[in-house]
Amino acid sequence: MNTTLNNKLRKKMETKKELKKKKERRNKIAIISLLIFLCFTISNAQEHCDFDSFIKEEMGYLNGGFGSEGRLDLGNIDISSMLSKPSFPYGVIPYIGFIDIKIKRRLEINFLKIEKSTTNDSLYIAKGKTKVGKNVRLFEGDIKIKHVYFFAEHSRGADDDMVGKIKSQGIIIADYYFREDKKLSATGVFEGKVLLRWYINNKGVFSYDTINNFSDDYNNNQFIGTWTSYKTGVKKVANWGAHRIPCSGDLDIGAAEFMPNEKYYKYGWEDYKP
Repeated sequence: MNTTLNNKLRKKMETKKELKKKKERRNKIAIISLLIFLCFTISNAQEHCDFDSFIKEEMGYLNGGFGSEGRLDLGNIDISSMLSKPSFPYGVIPYIGFIDIKIKRRLEINFLKIEKSTTNDSLYIAKGKTKVGKNVRLFEGDIKIKHVYFFAEHSRGADDDMVGKIKSQGIIIADYYFREDKKLSATGVFEGKVLLRWYINNKGVFSYDTINNFSDDYNNNQFIGTWTSYKTGVKKVANWGAHRIPCSGDLDIGAAEFMPNEKYYKYGWEDYKP
C-alpha cells in the first residue's frame, strides 16, 4: 500500500514539474514573441519617419517650442543662397542624401541655381542635378515657402556667446517640386518639404542659422520627401540635408558628424568622406 501511495505521489510531483516546465516554455515563447514584435514595431516606425514626426522630434523639445509672436517680411529676405550653397564658418558643404528607404542608396544633390521669383516673395525657382550611382540627371522646379515659425526662446551658442545678440529665431517650412527630364531613363519627380533654420541679429540682419553647429546633432536644410518614377509610377523615399540626413535611421552611425553604416557601403557609401 505504501508503495502504491509513493508511486502516486511521485507521479503527481512529476506531473507538477512537467506543468512547471511547460509554463516556463510558454513564458519564454511569449517573451521572445514580444521582443520580436517590439523590434519590428521600432524598425517599422523608423522606416516610416515623415516630415511631421521629424518636426516633432527635432523641434518639440528645443528652444522652448514655438511662439506665436513675430512676423517675417518675405519681401525683405532671400533664402536662395542659403538653400543652394549652405555656408558655414569653415566653408560651403555639400548635401548628403539617400533614396529608397530599404537600401538607402546614396543620393548626391547639387543645386546649380536658385533664384527668388520677381513676382512672388514666397516662390523660388531651382535648377540642379542629382547623382545616383553612375547616373547623373538634371532637374528643375520650385520651392514655395508655406510657413514661418518663431522660437519662444533663442539659442545661446557655444559658451553663451550669442546671448543678447539675437532679435528673433525660427524655421521656414517650404514645399519643393523638382522635375527630371522625361526623355531620359531612370527619371522622375522629387517632391516634399524642406526645413530651414534662420535667425535675425540685433542689427536686423537675416542670417542662415549656424549658431549650434558645434553640437553633434546639428543639421539644417532638411529635405524630406519622395521620388516618383515617370515610367513605373513607383514612389521611393528620398531625403537629403546639410550635416545630417533626416529620417535616415540606421544609415547614420556617426557621433560628431554623419558617418554611413558599413552595411550600406555597397549602395554607394563606400567612398564617402566627411
